[in-house]
Amino acid sequence: MDWAALKSKHVRAAYDAETRDLHVKFPGSPPVKHADIPLHVYQNLLETNDPFFYYQYYIAPSRVSQGRRQPVSVASYAVKLVLLLAACSLLMATGLDPERGGIFEESELRSN
Repeated sequence: MDWAALKSKHVRAAYDAETRDLHVKFPGSPPVKHADIPLHVYQNLLETNDPFFYYQYYIAPSRVSQGRRQPVSVASYAVKLVLLLAACSLLMATGLDPERGGIFEESELRSN
C-alpha cells in the first residue's frame, strides 16, 4: 500500500482497491481505517484543496473502530444502574418533609 500526500500539511492517505479500504494518517496519530470507500472518493480526497473538510464531511462517518477497547460487559451497566437507583432513592428519602415524618396528605400533593 502506497501512501500519497494530500494538499494539506503532513496528511497522508493510502487506498487498497481490492478491499476498498482507505487509510488516512494525520500528524501525531496512528492511521485511521475506513471501509468500503469508492475509488472516486479517494481520488477526490487527493485532488481537493481542502482535504480536512472533505475528509470530515465525506469520509469520517465511515471510520472503522480499531478494536483495541474491551467490550463493556452487562455487569458494568448493572452496577452503574444500581448505584444510580440508590443515589436517586437517597435523594428522594432526604427530600421528604421532616416535620410530618415524610408523609404528605393527598390534598397537599394536588395543590402543588
